[in-house]
Amino acid sequence: MRNCLFLLISAVFRTCVNGGLLKTGKPLTWTNSLPSLHHVRKHGIIQFINRFMAVQDIRNDDLKWGDEVEYGIFQFDEKEKKLRISLNAPEKLEKLNDLEASHFHRSEGSAWHPEFGAWMIEGTPRQPYRGFVQDLLRVQSSMRLRRARILSVLSENEMCPTVTLFPRLGATSDLTYPPSEANNGPIMKSKYLPDSVINPHPRFGTLAANIRSRRGSKVDIKVPLFRDRCTYEWNSKNKNSSKMVEMDCSAFGMGCCCLQVTFQARDLAESRYIF
Repeated sequence: MRNCLFLLISAVFRTCVNGGLLKTGKPLTWTNSLPSLHHVRKHGIIQFINRFMAVQDIRNDDLKWGDEVEYGIFQFDEKEKKLRISLNAPEKLEKLNDLEASHFHRSEGSAWHPEFGAWMIEGTPRQPYRGFVQDLLRVQSSMRLRRARILSVLSENEMCPTVTLFPRLGATSDLTYPPSEANNGPIMKSKYLPDSVINPHPRFGTLAANIRSRRGSKVDIKVPLFRDRCTYEWNSKNKNSSKMVEMDCSAFGMGCCCLQVTFQARDLAESRYIF
């Protein structure tokens, strides 16, 4: 099993510099996909073997690498002194892609991709970095360029800080702009988040629903509360209060933003070492 994982990661290293494909289609629900699972597993193995045979003898390939930064778009209401997540990332993504097309003649550019959250966008350099000192100098300028581009498509009352997660996600009913329908939607069935926080691309809603369907229950994440004298739930007068942070849907995980780095290794041995 370990050897299979090593080979799989090598295949990923060889192919992922161009990023994953996210095509619009009609994904199957978990129930409807059950008759096809044997076919998917069989052809997944066949494709893996074919890919491995194609790359196993490559030696001293060029180093190519890149970073991915995920951004969350927030809307602030100066009058009410409130901050909400802005559910217009698909519209911002379209503007960003148009902007990049107008600058395609330039040597440095960005690529933009949808993310799970309807308030999230992923940005990468348009071309991968390579193994030269000057490429190290490209990283900061590329990140600055991406931030400048994304800021240029925001409204006056929107912001895009580089933070892991919206601090009040799931802790307030006044979460989204524009306002969302009630929680407990048909996709996630979450008592904390509405389904409208999911990117409208059909892949993401189907993914969230299929995770729940395959489990046979909702996501059930519980994290112990930090205990100190200022934590209300640990007060001696509140013995019946929950001592856990509760999260009941996949949006709490897939709604997180981070920095990721992807490398194309020079050969299979180096891929296994990195893994």
